[in-house]
Amino acid sequence: MGAAAPALLPTQLTWSHLLELVLLFLALYVLLRFLRRTVAGGVFRGPAMLVWILILGLFIGLRAANLDVLNALVEKAIPVFIIAMVVTFQTEIRHGVARLGEARFLRFLLRGRGPRKVDTRPVDEIAGACEQFSQRRVGALIAIERNIDLTTWIDSGVPMDAIIRRETMDTIFSTETVLHDGALVIRGGRIAAAGCLLPLTERPKLARSYGTRHRAAIGLSEQSDAVVIVVSEETGKINLVERGEMIPVRDIEWMKGYLNTVFADRQGVQPMPRAVAP
Repeated sequence: MGAAAPALLPTQLTWSHLLELVLLFLALYVLLRFLRRTVAGGVFRGPAMLVWILILGLFIGLRAANLDVLNALVEKAIPVFIIAMVVTFQTEIRHGVARLGEARFLRFLLRGRGPRKVDTRPVDEIAGACEQFSQRRVGALIAIERNIDLTTWIDSGVPMDAIIRRETMDTIFSTETVLHDGALVIRGGRIAAAGCLLPLTERPKLARSYGTRHRAAIGLSEQSDAVVIVVSEETGKINLVERGEMIPVRDIEWMKGYLNTVFADRQGVQPMPRAVAP
């Protein structure tokens, strides 16, 4: 009598299997949503995703080909890789945990449906302040946070959490104050901090006419999706900087339209068509 056939693995999905799939999906979704707003999260966006797919395919291929030595080396490297990822994202993890209380669903559960904050026309205040800075040759550097978290640079300055007013910005960038050399960072329609230290661009062929403010504006825009406004102290010229590109502002009304689009994107409102710089 022949040997009994081996028992087949169950092929039917049970409620426990479905629950496990749902939990794994939710964990992956939350992780990707968290990384989407971080600078280091760039390793999971765009072409970098192809590299991760290739690494996963290589791991599966080694398992399928029964290459014991290579497979053992890969399995031994996984704990080291996990530790390396924790070290790489330690800043983002710390800031993410610190900002859990700002999550919308937590605010909804703890406070319920409160009245929506009234918009204080931040675009008019910013544009008006920059126009005054330009006329008086006052240097200024203003960064507007969008999707990528700027907490790393906000923490380098003096926290404020103030309403956006041109009088406040005029005081901050006055040469008599200790905050005028740093950047002012706007988050969620409010001044989050002033005197912030921004990263300088590492472009070797940047024009020598660009000073530290311009290099800091370009540097932050290269590492995030923030829009940065820089007013030159020497010439009074206003420039908008986005994704490493310097856009000269020759008309304040055009600047207001541009910033309205930026704030509409930030608040989840349908944005108007973006104007072309003159």
